Amino acid sequence: MLTVQQAVFTVESLIGKVQQQKQLIHQLVQENEHLRHEIKQLRKENEQLKYRVQELEARTKKNSSNSHLPPSSDRFHTHSSRKPSGNKPGGQEGHQGTTLRQVEHPHHRIVHRVHTCQGCGASLREVKPFKVDIRQVFDLPPVTIEVTQHEREVKSCPHCRCVQQAEFPSHVTNYVQYGPRLTALVVYLHHIQLIPYKRLSDTIEALYQHSISTGTLANMVKRGREALESNMDIIEDALLESNILHVDETSLRINGKLAWVHVACTSKYTYLASHASRGKKATDDIGILPRYQGTMMHDAFGTYPKYTQATHALCHAHHLRELKGFIEQGHTWASRMTTFLLAAKQAVEAHHGALSEEEARRWERVYDRILKRAQHRLETMTPLPKKALAFVRRLQKRKKEALRFLREAHVPFDNNQAERDLRMVKVKENISGTFREETFAQSFCITRSIVSTLTKHEKNVWDSLCLLLTGETLDRVLSTT
Repeated sequence: MLTVQQAVFTVESLIGKVQQQKQLIHQLVQENEHLRHEIKQLRKENEQLKYRVQELEARTKKNSSNSHLPPSSDRFHTHSSRKPSGNKPGGQEGHQGTTLRQVEHPHHRIVHRVHTCQGCGASLREVKPFKVDIRQVFDLPPVTIEVTQHEREVKSCPHCRCVQQAEFPSHVTNYVQYGPRLTALVVYLHHIQLIPYKRLSDTIEALYQHSISTGTLANMVKRGREALESNMDIIEDALLESNILHVDETSLRINGKLAWVHVACTSKYTYLASHASRGKKATDDIGILPRYQGTMMHDAFGTYPKYTQATHALCHAHHLRELKGFIEQGHTWASRMTTFLLAAKQAVEAHHGALSEEEARRWERVYDRILKRAQHRLETMTPLPKKALAFVRRLQKRKKEALRFLREAHVPFDNNQAERDLRMVKVKENISGTFREETFAQSFCITRSIVSTLTKHEKNVWDSLCLLLTGETLDRVLSTT
């Protein structure tokens, strides 16, 4: 039987062990809480890292078919967003062909005569043919540079002794010079066919047996720009009078530095201009957008909505590319919005360019419903998909601009007109890399603007350039049949 002293000792020992266990339990509870907090933090970081990896993977997959990036930035082949038509390759039914056909009045005739009989050797020189087979060959005549001498008479009046002299044509300004047709050829091959000066010099020497230095070619292009530049005012006036104006911009390097080419265009006129800035300073300096009061079609770049005197419409070709990127990231709402936009486009085309007010409101309700559900879904995701949510909110905020094409027949579905008119800028950059001087870039933009306008009016570019370089104005060239 335990004594009192032993019992006390045993109790104190147990109390000590309980205290130790309490301390251990308290320590373990703290460590558990710390681990729980650490696990929670790690899970959060893991989610953030997973989102970051997804974002980076999506960035590497971006190309011209699923984002706003231009085709020139594509590193690999991208699949076109166009769907197969199911038609066979080649000309389609009803297509007007351009088969080479014989002409009624050829430039030259060569008669291949029969002189002797191959059977008996008799002479057939006086025998009339009972049949003539005809074959025609389309070819280029021998080309050479011709020299035209202009002689100006100077006379003295026998009555009053006044000296009178004739006038040279306006384009004849020096004792020796190259004429407008050769200048037009140089301008056309350099700015339109994008042939560099050295290759252009070699080409002229090979074709015409005449040597022209690259420096002379550059001066000829400069003179061509001076002759064409005044016609840009005619294009500008036509654009300001149009009810729809396509605008866009793309990058370009000038003397190794980043610059921008801006375009304002319609289906009939093109105005290109280079500038060191991309934003409002550039468009203000160019001077068209601050004065335009029609409907401006563009992407979501923030500069254009600042021109509040004009109404605005958003390009859905850009939206479809962005939506494709979101679909590739697993956003199901993006598929529904893509289907909606394409169906709306077909509905507008079926109604000859514009829907009735009742029909347009029905499409608006579907638009609102898709975006509302998309916003709710995105706002509940962790981590928050910021780019997708910003895209949805942009379409909600700028609904009127996005759906303007439903009601107004002159408003197209996309801004492809501007993108087409800018495309050759990137081709030029891929060939030459950069412009050495700002004046060369301006010359390129002026010439491309004039030639694009001529092409849209279905004018012969070569003949028209020759006329413009002899002092004819663009409006008169465009008005001629």
